[in-house]
Amino acid sequence: MTQHSHSQYPNLVSMMKKILKLNILITSYFLCFLYLKAEELDSWSHLLLKGGTYFKKSDNKPFTGILKNFHNTGSLSLKSNFKDGKQDGEFRTFHPNGKISIKGNFKKGKKVGQWSESYDDGSSYWKLNYTDGKIDDGLFEMFHRNGNLRSSVTYKNDVPATNWTYYDEMGEIERIDIYKNGKFIYEKHLN
Repeated sequence: MTQHSHSQYPNLVSMMKKILKLNILITSYFLCFLYLKAEELDSWSHLLLKGGTYFKKSDNKPFTGILKNFHNTGSLSLKSNFKDGKQDGEFRTFHPNGKISIKGNFKKGKKVGQWSESYDDGSSYWKLNYTDGKIDDGLFEMFHRNGNLRSSVTYKNDVPATNWTYYDEMGEIERIDIYKNGKFIYEKHLN
């Protein structure tokens, strides 16, 4: 059996590299074209929700594009991507100062991956993981602006599996929401 090295076929290797570069270039142009061509709406009022699908009111077709909402000051308050009438891709809301408030991702209208909310100074308020639109099993914690625990609960099968405990900014328990079989029953105030 004869062994061949790449040096025996310099023209073939060179041609393959050129074809690969051309494919990357064409794909990049196509993706840029799609991004620039994406329709952009400036208000939820242009959309109508029917059966879990968002339709453009102007043509009654499932919306594909980007929705942006704005604060009264004119700064961006929300940016969400849509595909075939479903939220799909990056989702962000913003505080009036421009810092991210909520960030996460959708896939075919369902929350996926890590979602989080931050205070207007950038400090963490909460983080939560989703799979196919459902909250992942595990501990969910919320925090005060000073970083101290604000509340905690454990989720199982997309519902609270424990009572939900709330703390004041100094770390003292102030309230417990009582849950049974994932349903809220009553709240018990301690202070």
